[in-house]
Amino acid sequence: MATTTNTGNGTQQKQQMDRLAEQAHGAIDRASQTAAQVAERLSARSEEWLAMKDDYVESAREYVKENPLMALGIALAAGYLFGKITSWR
Repeated sequence: MATTTNTGNGTQQKQQMDRLAEQAHGAIDRASQTAAQVAERLSARSEEWLAMKDDYVESAREYVKENPLMALGIALAAGYLFGKITSWR
């Protein structure tokens, strides 16, 4: 009689372990899908940011070519202000 309860108890434990394993696999699958979606969005976003950076650099180059003295004056003023701010004690 005791062996029947052990066999029944062992079957229940196996079924419970199988259910837990299925739940764990489901959770891992959902986590990996979410991570893949996030990586895809970040990849697309980083490409947009790189394109924006390239646009800004190109527009700055064009401005310097069109207004070299103004660009030099802005650079001198920015350098002067940066030097004043960093040398304050």
